[in-house]
Amino acid sequence: MNKKIFSLTKVLLKNSFQRYDNKKQRNKVATAILYIIVFGYVMALFGVFSFQIINTLKQINQESIFIGMFLMGVALFIIIQGMVSATNVFYFSRDLEYILPLPLKPREILISKLNVILITEYIVELLFAVVPIIIYGVLTAVGIQYYIISFLVLLIFPIIPLIISTIIIMIIMSFTKGAKNKDRFQLIVPILGIILAFAISFASTGSSDISEKEVLEKLLQANQMVELISDKFIILKPAINAIINSNILELLKLAIITIIGYLAFILIGSKIYFRGAIGNLSSGNKTKKKIKINSIKTRKIGKTYVIKEIKILFRNPIFFVQCVLPSVFMPILVLGIAIFTISSNESNDLQAITSILGSLVQSPIGMAVIIAVTEFMYSMLYIAPTAISRDGSNAIFMKYIPVSYYKQIIYKGIPNVIFGTITSIIILIFVYLVMRVSFVFLAICFVINLILIIIQTLLMELVDLKKPKLDWSTEYAVVKQNLNLLWPFVVGLLEIMVAFVIAIPLKNNSYFVFAGIFTIIHIIITYFINRYIYKKQNELFDKIM
Repeated sequence: MNKKIFSLTKVLLKNSFQRYDNKKQRNKVATAILYIIVFGYVMALFGVFSFQIINTLKQINQESIFIGMFLMGVALFIIIQGMVSATNVFYFSRDLEYILPLPLKPREILISKLNVILITEYIVELLFAVVPIIIYGVLTAVGIQYYIISFLVLLIFPIIPLIISTIIIMIIMSFTKGAKNKDRFQLIVPILGIILAFAISFASTGSSDISEKEVLEKLLQANQMVELISDKFIILKPAINAIINSNILELLKLAIITIIGYLAFILIGSKIYFRGAIGNLSSGNKTKKKIKINSIKTRKIGKTYVIKEIKILFRNPIFFVQCVLPSVFMPILVLGIAIFTISSNESNDLQAITSILGSLVQSPIGMAVIIAVTEFMYSMLYIAPTAISRDGSNAIFMKYIPVSYYKQIIYKGIPNVIFGTITSIIILIFVYLVMRVSFVFLAICFVINLILIIIQTLLMELVDLKKPKLDWSTEYAVVKQNLNLLWPFVVGLLEIMVAFVIAIPLKNNSYFVFAGIFTIIHIIITYFINRYIYKKQNELFDKIM
């Protein structure tokens, strides 16, 4: 890497991860602790999930299947996330107008921007990939060579999927001569990624001829899908063989394929990248809309305020994709897979399994598990933590309208509650389809989830009021450079702990007992949080100026 590429990569990274408020330097210790808690929480979830799958596969001496499914999942995730990242970094970043006129070679800009995305992918790999690899090594009692080769595979493996997603975006941008409607394009890209995930997930569920007596059979079926894809996705087989067999030759083969792909990316990118980038600069940001003057309609203040907040979320693709999409569409994806699997399989064994699962779930522990899953999804809902920050410098508007601060806080929180409720309903539909639990059980879970999303909404709005991010230049930075978004994970983790602390001692009791205690505690908490906001509403708005 020459000096220009290194320097440009460093500048782009600094621009991507910069913080707006330098005063945060005094809170380094607290921030570090918060990051450790969140990262530990996510890594533990993937660790437990991996441990269960590997142990299940060990029953039939097929634990190596896990590596194939794991790497295929990593590749799919990187391709989907890479499409979004490539769109923002290569075409919709504000540094383009400054970089393009500089005396830099096309390959230097291409490599530098790819480096920025690749470093981000390595951080994601650290969260999601390292722990499963370590757990596999421990459970299969492999030697030190396994860990060294696995580490090298994780360094090399993301490059080709990232190149694929980047070239796809480059081709789209090149042939369209830049996105004429930047907002619409940024909304379409992640939705295309989700459709791709749906297609692959449905394909891997198989047909009605496959028996579902055991979970093992589904894992074996997933392995057949891996083998089918690995024949066409040339880096998958050498990566799998390198890790499973600690094979240096397979690692070398993976490296050679990656180098060839990297050189092809530079060659192709140098030809087509700048056509789309220049087209985007000239037309991508100049979208004109005809303004229609309609007759004035009177509405209630609360309704108008809430509609305004929802419109902001939907009209701004970055806010919608970052604040709403993960929490809502992940459950939709799982629900879609469940519906497709059940509808394509009429086995009596499947019905027996769902009946058994339903009886197990309708217990204090089962209810705590549902709460844990819902809280995990809530932790990716960023409407409330950015409720004030999304307004930016226009937040001062809140101080001049004839609406009390308390009511504005409530109105701004309603969209978070609405989308959180949608997430809850999707999860409960999935629980019903898979486990056939009673409607009474589902109704109680729904009420508990509603209380939890209200508490989370109020707390996250308090966090945003205490440390609002009002001085921003791009909407993307409101989410990506906002440390307040770590707090939903912290609150979610605490709620999960509380649920199991109450559920475990009551595991032999009716779920009504658990639900009653849990609900009463959280109604009391909600009351005091609401009371605090009402009394301190003037003080809470001091930082908005």
